[in-house]
Amino acid sequence: MKPLYRVVPSSITMSLDKTAKELIASGRDVINLTAGQVDLPMPKSGKDAVIAALNADRTGYVPATGSADVKAAVRSRMGWKGGSILISAGAKPLVSAAVACLAGPGDEVLLPAPCYTSYPEMIRLAGAVPVSVSGDPENRFALSKTALEQAVSPRTKALLFNNPVNPTGTVYRREELRAIVDFCKEHDLWLVADEVYGEFVYDGIFVSLNAFTDAWDRLILVNSASKSYAMAGLRLGYAVAPESAADAIAGYLSHTLGCPCSLSERAAIAVLHDDARFCRDLRDTFRKRRDVLYPLLAAIPGIRVEQSAGAFYLWIDIRETGMDDAAFCRDLLERESVALTPGSAFLCPGFVRLAYAQPEPVLREAAERLARFVSHPGFREDR
Repeated sequence: MKPLYRVVPSSITMSLDKTAKELIASGRDVINLTAGQVDLPMPKSGKDAVIAALNADRTGYVPATGSADVKAAVRSRMGWKGGSILISAGAKPLVSAAVACLAGPGDEVLLPAPCYTSYPEMIRLAGAVPVSVSGDPENRFALSKTALEQAVSPRTKALLFNNPVNPTGTVYRREELRAIVDFCKEHDLWLVADEVYGEFVYDGIFVSLNAFTDAWDRLILVNSASKSYAMAGLRLGYAVAPESAADAIAGYLSHTLGCPCSLSERAAIAVLHDDARFCRDLRDTFRKRRDVLYPLLAAIPGIRVEQSAGAFYLWIDIRETGMDDAAFCRDLLERESVALTPGSAFLCPGFVRLAYAQPEPVLREAAERLARFVSHPGFREDR
């Protein structure tokens, strides 16, 4: 048999989530804090829309980049002016398609580190080279224009950017975004921006890159219903892009993905029209969870954690423990049945990510187990 041409490593977060779920199914009391999935039910309006669509037999193909009424609902809800709207099966296909259409063999794409685990592989799948640019650990791991200037080259085609940030919870300030836009303009780069956590901002306000009208000719802005409306499994993402880029992405998606799910479209149009309050309530729930969990973790000797301003993650510095982050997560799962994600998966070893997408009592128990793990008399001897 001929060998495989390409072997792509699996998403680490999805693999760890799968392992945790298998252990739970086997009867083990595992607290799974790996995957960034909202644990609350989606809005009733979305559920009713799916049922109505099924009853009406709306199960056929829809246009490759989504139906016109869904695009109109997205444009209205997101406040996206100009450009073309694209609908797909989640944000990931839109980001991946954008990268594939913007960069190819020999090209480079800049991405902040730490970053979402799939970004480097998306770039590699396009045949391009991911160039990680380290954020400043003394400034919320935020990306600076100075660091970008040191990484850019004649082969750079785009910057792949995320705000609020997975995994750190950093929320970029307006002046920081202005500097990033100016950098892309000065070097004539595309700016692919993933803003799926835009509804989860707890301190200050969220500034979308859509606010910078002078970036619209190079900005591909991606969002989804997965986080904001607890619809992760329904797979419905949306983007706005300049017409030339949107046409290229549309062609790519038509050959690779086909089209969005017709039922998910109906759910999306319902929640986008009717459920702004749901987003606010969801944000309040996650803010309370953060405010419960953060002081518990901050009080644990041997680890350090910063208060996250957005998303629903806490980024934990374990370097003082002397442990490798992958070993830390492995041993924590074995000894205390708590599943976290190692920072090396996000191009930032020495840290671990905790997703607080669990009820408060579960988070309190997780903090107790983590404290017991770090303070165990044999902890340092076993590392």
